Amino acid sequence: MASTALFRQKAPGIMRQLIAEFGLTEEDAAAILGNIGAECGGFTKLQEVKPLVPGSRGGWGWCQWTGPRRKAFERWVAEKGYDPSSDKANYGFLVLELRTSEASAIPAVKRAKTLRDKVIAFERNFERAGIPHYDSRVRWAERALAAYRGKPSVPPVVKKTVGTVAAGGAVATAAKGNGFSATDALAIGVVVCVAVAVAFFILRKRKKG
Repeated sequence: MASTALFRQKAPGIMRQLIAEFGLTEEDAAAILGNIGAECGGFTKLQEVKPLVPGSRGGWGWCQWTGPRRKAFERWVAEKGYDPSSDKANYGFLVLELRTSEASAIPAVKRAKTLRDKVIAFERNFERAGIPHYDSRVRWAERALAAYRGKPSVPPVVKKTVGTVAAGGAVATAAKGNGFSATDALAIGVVVCVAVAVAFFILRKRKKG
């Protein structure tokens, strides 16, 4: 699993540029970044590691441009004098394709309703990967959206736990459901149980007195 730190750092800025460039929503831009993240391991692998075509150079760059598209990218960056590994080169060629040869991708993303549908629409109209791995692309899109909205990461799914003691278990379950850790939930449960026991003991003493 590729590290997501670099991706979370760079995705929001790229999303803002795409939103301004093409009039996208946050989810539209996140869908594009989700595809990019899946293609290049969150900006950590610009050269395709295991090309599907044996003996070929494979894909290169954010979008893993392959074959004629890789050659077009290399010609374009050479003409511009850009470093092919730079963000300027990769973003510039992405926008160029989205305005020319791959212009159908933007309307397709905008028409799609959910984040997952938008991710799939961009893959089908722009990436056209041999093996799409949609779940991975969606996960990268969720990371991009979380980073754009100022969240450190996609929040994990928190499962509720059932307490073995009635009073303590109820509070522990509520604590877990609200995002507390298992240790926090257990500590709260213990405190409640002790409080209940003390209250019961005091009541019994008063009745005897």
